[in-house]
Amino acid sequence: MAALSCPSKPHPWNKKPHRRRRRSHRTRRTTPPRRLDRLSALDDGIVREILARLPLRDDAVTTALSSRWPRVFSTLPRLRLGPTTFNSRASLDIGYCDDDDRWVDALDRVLDGRLSPVAAFEVDADMDLLEGYDDWFYSFFRTLCRSGGLQELAVRNEHVHECYVVPSPVYACATLTSLELDACHLRVPGKLTGLRAVRSLVLRRVVATDVGLRRVVSRCRAVERLVLDDCHRVRNVVIRGSSLKQLEIHSYRPLCVALKKAPHLESAKLSLGYGVAEVSWSIYNNSDSEIESKRGSLQLYEFEAQERREQRKTDEATNMVTFLSGLNCAKELYLYLPYEYAKEYQHLITNEVAQKMLLAWAAEAYPLSEHNDGAIAQVVSCLQNSSPNLKVLEIKNDFFDDRRASTDVPDFWEKNMGAAECVQNHLSTVTFYLNSECFQGRSYIDLSKLLLMRARALERLSIKYRRLEDQDRYSAELESVQSELPLWPRASPGALVEIRAVDRLPSWY
Repeated sequence: MAALSCPSKPHPWNKKPHRRRRRSHRTRRTTPPRRLDRLSALDDGIVREILARLPLRDDAVTTALSSRWPRVFSTLPRLRLGPTTFNSRASLDIGYCDDDDRWVDALDRVLDGRLSPVAAFEVDADMDLLEGYDDWFYSFFRTLCRSGGLQELAVRNEHVHECYVVPSPVYACATLTSLELDACHLRVPGKLTGLRAVRSLVLRRVVATDVGLRRVVSRCRAVERLVLDDCHRVRNVVIRGSSLKQLEIHSYRPLCVALKKAPHLESAKLSLGYGVAEVSWSIYNNSDSEIESKRGSLQLYEFEAQERREQRKTDEATNMVTFLSGLNCAKELYLYLPYEYAKEYQHLITNEVAQKMLLAWAAEAYPLSEHNDGAIAQVVSCLQNSSPNLKVLEIKNDFFDDRRASTDVPDFWEKNMGAAECVQNHLSTVTFYLNSECFQGRSYIDLSKLLLMRARALERLSIKYRRLEDQDRYSAELESVQSELPLWPRASPGALVEIRAVDRLPSWY
């Protein structure tokens, strides 16, 4: 029987290898590299720094960039708002709010989404857009001031003729360190419970009584910087600031300023701007009862007549003495006096108050006269007694033309300044800033001679004049002054005396 033959299995070695089908380049799949999300990689601090440099409207848009950014937006420490912050896209180019309701609603939504208190809130808008929102305005500031974290508050009103009433919760905020209010009514409540931590207080165009302003300023016991700019209705300002270092007061009307306690005062600026009643005065200079009784009458808007009446009954010399008497510790004093002031008291500010005093005269110089000699002597005496350590004196005369000055002026300087302690022993630097027209006069020359003859510690006396296009008109006067300089006697042999041109005069207003 023939044996059955079994088909032999191929040996694995003899098995043909399986050929893998090579994919064409077109069908090959490649995994794209993962892109690095750099925005999400930024830490919260850097994101806040970025958003802090953008307008609030743009900040809100950036919340779509990353899932984490909405949380950062809701914890931004500072919110800045303007009239167009919440305008529609079609109204971005206009300079006013296009929809008051949307502005209020959008601000509500921003605050409702907050995860932390607002540390600094700034609004710069026409407060007229909040007409009809009195309750909302009060409620908004109550929430803001009671949050426990508000440190800086600035409310700037762009409306020229309308003032808003400061909500009472502002006076009760205990966390504020900086407060700036503009074009508003200060109706101070009977009991003040906040403001003790305020270090910077700026009040511009506020309507306040003497008593109300004094209570607010006195309440800010930690205040280091105080700015009072064109306060309506205020006649007398009394300042008590044990921590006050910097004081700035600008007024378009006569003002009596008394510093009762300011032992750490370093710098004081007083700027008086008269003669522009038509643009600077307001019906708010009158009391509420006067406004109501004269409503509809043209007398309420006769600002120039009101200004003249007020100046006639003002004793400027007494006001100046009152102000200067409180500056015993000041190191710098800046005065900007108007034409009407200088007309009556040309030479009352020549012996200075502190270690450094800067004077700005926006007026022509007038001669001494019999009716104001007593007032001038009183003020100069006050200045001498309050400035024994004066070292630096700078005087700026914008329109100094004293060709009509009295021949008694040199004797006046000698009598009232020659023996002063500061002139004799401490004055080291004197600088005059003049227009070229001044070379036709002699008052600054007489004062310069006196200082050179009496100031034993003087190191430098400089006369700097503004270069003009028609400089040749005054070339003779300039050459005359230059020829005199080397001949002037000097109490300090090493004192340097110079006269030179500058492109512009410094501005201190």
